[in-house]
Amino acid sequence: MSKKFAVTLRKIHRLSQTTLWFRFERNDGGLVSFEPGQFFRFVFTDGAGDFERAYSPCNFAEGVANIPYLDLVISYVDGGRASQHLFNCDEGVRATAGGPFGRLVLPRKLPARLFLVATSVGIAPFMPILKALAPSLEKQELEVVLLFGARTRDDFLFHEEISAIDDKFDSFTLKMCYSREAQADSKANEINGYVTGQIAGFSPDPESDKFMLCGNPRMIDDCFGLLKELGFTAKQVVREKYVYAKKISPQKSKVLTADQKRLIAEKVNKYR
Repeated sequence: MSKKFAVTLRKIHRLSQTTLWFRFERNDGGLVSFEPGQFFRFVFTDGAGDFERAYSPCNFAEGVANIPYLDLVISYVDGGRASQHLFNCDEGVRATAGGPFGRLVLPRKLPARLFLVATSVGIAPFMPILKALAPSLEKQELEVVLLFGARTRDDFLFHEEISAIDDKFDSFTLKMCYSREAQADSKANEINGYVTGQIAGFSPDPESDKFMLCGNPRMIDDCFGLLKELGFTAKQVVREKYVYAKKISPQKSKVLTADQKRLIAEKVNKYR
């Protein structure tokens, strides 16, 4: 059952040149619980009024049961209303959150092998999912393959947490796919290319494997098309597309000046 509650921005941390991590705490001191992979709808207020965005919490360390805050990872979108609001704000900004919602959650019965395929901030819902899978990985009850697409190494979000999982569990496989990195390091599980080009090499089996896809809509469509050719159905491939909101209408907003763009860049660099 979804509920709405007021939240306040308490922490901001820089993850990459274009991505920030935000922690929103409940104002009433209440606790939040959700299934790993679900999302919440946030209502923010700027100079033009209220607007809504959906975000999947990336809570990792403390899990997702009875916690007082929601952690979000957001990439800057040029001209995006949420980007202009959040990348220019400081701690103390208030919003309203409602949820949880969504079907990008773990199946009740885990498959023999689970593929998690993400691009950019599409990794967010997979962080609590990886946390939830840790006991099963420890017991080697299943194999987990994470295919993570990013432009460069600087865009490898949650590098420390994911690398630690890769080092700890033999039943976990990581493939970092860089589209704009000059030279990938094969010893570090890196390749130059896209996540779609890695799927066939794992010989996925529709009888025993399941896929969870999150991120760029084109990536998801391409992956699902490939998987259908391999015999997978929609029931075996859970998809969640991260669609960027439309840019603010030119009639209702001004073009950012050079000084405004500089201030946003300074804001991003502030939270290191």
